[in-house]
Amino acid sequence: MEPLSANLKQNTSKIRLTHFFAILFSAFILCFIAIYNSYPLTFNNDTGAYVEAGFNKVVSFDRPILYGLFIYYSSFQKSLWLVVITQSLIVSVIIYYYFRYTVYSTNFIPYFIGFIVVISFFMGGSFEVSWLMPDVFTPVSILCVGLLIFINDLKKRDILIISLLAILSNGVHNSHIYICLCLSFLFLSGFIFKQIRQIFNFSAIKIKRVIFVLLLSVFSSLMLSSVHYLYGGGFSGSRGGSVFLMSNLVEMGIMDTYLAENCSQKHYKLCAYRDSIPNNFLWAENSPINKTGGWIKNEAEYSAIVKDILTTPKYLATFIYQSCIYTFKQFFNYDMVDIALPSERIDRAVAKYQKEYLSYLHARQSTNRMSFGLINFIQNLIVGLCLFIYLLVFLYKKMTLRYRVLIFFVLSGLFINAWICSTFSCVSPRYQTRVIWLLLLPLFLYVFEYQKGKAVMRRIKSNLPAFKLLNKDKQILILKVFPVAKRDRS
Repeated sequence: MEPLSANLKQNTSKIRLTHFFAILFSAFILCFIAIYNSYPLTFNNDTGAYVEAGFNKVVSFDRPILYGLFIYYSSFQKSLWLVVITQSLIVSVIIYYYFRYTVYSTNFIPYFIGFIVVISFFMGGSFEVSWLMPDVFTPVSILCVGLLIFINDLKKRDILIISLLAILSNGVHNSHIYICLCLSFLFLSGFIFKQIRQIFNFSAIKIKRVIFVLLLSVFSSLMLSSVHYLYGGGFSGSRGGSVFLMSNLVEMGIMDTYLAENCSQKHYKLCAYRDSIPNNFLWAENSPINKTGGWIKNEAEYSAIVKDILTTPKYLATFIYQSCIYTFKQFFNYDMVDIALPSERIDRAVAKYQKEYLSYLHARQSTNRMSFGLINFIQNLIVGLCLFIYLLVFLYKKMTLRYRVLIFFVLSGLFINAWICSTFSCVSPRYQTRVIWLLLLPLFLYVFEYQKGKAVMRRIKSNLPAFKLLNKDKQILILKVFPVAKRDRS
């Protein structure tokens, strides 16, 4: 017994070591675009704003401080490369959990690394990891929700890790908490209907786990509000929501109609500029926001206008219609095109807070030598193939019910992300680029399980000569009685 126990421990240690190095190797692959650029990617003024917020410990009106603090602590005030490395490790671990807990086998490492390679070299996975933006935490947030809802046998240690990552992910961007809340309410509403409850029971989805995710989202909001209060920003989580929505109402054309019909009775400051409101309402230099005191001074007026529009049936109907159109546009708008020369604000932030300014200046992005045309082309092919396969899956029910529910979850996450971002901010490829690569995950998991199932089938046939004589229903019954795949995992 002792040699057997020693061999078991040795094999277990070897497997754990293999998995550990696989996670590290996958994290390295995820840094591909940052390595190619010779420095982490930056975005407009936003990256500079996050760096300034984190290093100065100041809560700005238009964004949460949490990602700035993440940059500050994960960089150790030494190098922004450490931020990218931390992000890559987080993504690698979360994806590892899906292969570890979804497929019942210890031989998933080649498929896990293969998935990382595809999303890094041919989709937007590495792009998001390599970017000094909170966008990488959008897929992390969705993936955390999926793990907590779908996986029954998570270890307590892993539940804690996933929950902490979910709280961090929800807190770094205004949209993340709402995405998680929408996913929670979507699945929670399914328990109302008997047929959907049966699907959930077959897929081992428990109402208490959905409620846990819902409470986790609420806790994330309270935690973020507490962090803002701690740093002098007041007990408030979401930042500048009414101003962002105002910008979209301008772009939708609703604001022009509203002001034309209401300025004679309601004397808003905005009425003086109703004939000269630019489409780029948030950031244009000649925007009424800048002419009337900025975001904070206009928040009360803009909130009143937004409330009036959303509670008036005529305007609300137009808003809902435009929201559907914008959601559809956003869902299919995911090319990596937001790479431009860094702004002066980013120049100042890197020069002031980092000791790698020369590396930053000589990076491909800083010298305008970045192009994603080939990756965008291949990504379009992959997305089209995935959507076509999933359409066939739901039409002909070829995959198991468990995988169809997982596909529905991923598609729901992508559509909710598209709806929230396009409706309450704007249509931008950046918002969908951050999550579009999730489409491939259910397909990879299914292909691996299918291959594993074929191996199990061969093993049963070789061990049971009479198996070939049985009809298909009895063969399926035997597979259920002898869950070989689950034993392999242990």
